[in-house]
Amino acid sequence: MKIYDRLYGEIVFPDLIQNLLDCPGLLRLRDVRMANNQFVSFPAFSNASRYEHSLGVCYLAGICAKSLNLSEKDKIELMMACLYHDVGTPPFAHAMEEVLQVEYEFDHENNLRQIIEGKNDSYAGNLEQIYMGNTIRLRSVCQSKAGRKLGLDVYRIAKLIVGDKSEPLSFLLNGNGMDLDNIDNIIRASTAMGIIDLKDCNLAKRLASSFIFNDKGEICYNALYIQDIRQWQRIRDEQYSAIFDSIEDFSYQTMIKKSLLLLIHEPDLECQLNKESWKLTDAEILHNYLLKNKKSASIMKRVLLNKPFHNLCVLYIKGEKVSSYINSHLADIETVASDYYRKKMEISEDNQEKDDATINAVVANFYLDKRKRPIQTEALMMGQSVPIDGNADTSCQGALLGLFTPNASNSYKTITSTDGARVRKVVSFSSKELEEMIKELKEKIFKKFEVSVYGKRKDKRDNKSTTENQLGFF
Repeated sequence: MKIYDRLYGEIVFPDLIQNLLDCPGLLRLRDVRMANNQFVSFPAFSNASRYEHSLGVCYLAGICAKSLNLSEKDKIELMMACLYHDVGTPPFAHAMEEVLQVEYEFDHENNLRQIIEGKNDSYAGNLEQIYMGNTIRLRSVCQSKAGRKLGLDVYRIAKLIVGDKSEPLSFLLNGNGMDLDNIDNIIRASTAMGIIDLKDCNLAKRLASSFIFNDKGEICYNALYIQDIRQWQRIRDEQYSAIFDSIEDFSYQTMIKKSLLLLIHEPDLECQLNKESWKLTDAEILHNYLLKNKKSASIMKRVLLNKPFHNLCVLYIKGEKVSSYINSHLADIETVASDYYRKKMEISEDNQEKDDATINAVVANFYLDKRKRPIQTEALMMGQSVPIDGNADTSCQGALLGLFTPNASNSYKTITSTDGARVRKVVSFSSKELEEMIKELKEKIFKKFEVSVYGKRKDKRDNKSTTENQLGFF
């Protein structure tokens, strides 16, 4: 069977890989998007699937294996790991994973590793049904005559997927900075978003050949490709800046995540989501769960009809382990912000519950800032180390925190004046009150973090240098 990829054209896989392309675990990914939401600003990106991305990463692994002169066994195991790396990804990708992470400590890579190794909670072990009542085929293909002849090891493949440091080749798929997964991810997403031209697709192929072994047998980069690596970094930074600038899409992702969270605690078992819900597809979870439940349906209908929640502000939070901290404290953030917003907008909690299914007057969500992330692994030229990012700041992370409300920022209240007359009063949420809300969040939630308003200066998208501090454009 011939396969044509929109980035790489016709791609040809070895027979052992070809035998896996109809694996149920992979086929589920045809209906799991790369994007976390509908991305109104980037309509083509909203249709890119994790199935096509998985094929792309596997294809790049073949190029990489040839460049590194890997053995046939190493090549096939690396390609299999790349092909399967997203099989454990839940619908709506990171949006749902963040929900499952807080509730069940879910991690899509470790989840897949446990299934492959048969160490998952299911009594079926590695025969657990993943999609349409079927199991994944990785083990059976590895144990086929051709697989046994090569000595394929499913346990090693699982280690490569999760980035186990005992396996040197794991850096190629789960590395610190730039690996085969995010090479394809950035180029595929950026072309779909219209940020770069299709001619830049050749960059992905060149970067797949940029890996070499040092004298210790560790994977590093060939310094001859430094300009390509820096071009990839610039594309990465531009892509994330474009996503961050689309406030409407930030709102949609927030609404989707809130809808998913509501169903985690849903008493109606028919609509309840749990740690096994990762096996669903985007369409299944949308139509069979989110639109069937009254609470989540009111939010999802707004998403589908392009009626986003109103943005109050986007904050930039900087500090150690900031994304995990925000994710585990979203409820606290919403409580503090909602209490303040209700008070200033004169909204009673009882009325809010009747008016909107989210209950909270303010809902929160975050993006981890993946721009300006340095590549710390060395690059080699004639045995000499060449720095890629110089003295880039690696001290702590940054994240964008979005605060949204289903209510309008202005409303009218009917009040009785001192002389007994009934008059209409305009109630609005001003910039001064927003500053007071931010101050409360800082004092009650983010004492140990640096907090600023995102995008205050016009040059917030200055991406000329990949070595500057990530707060340099505020």
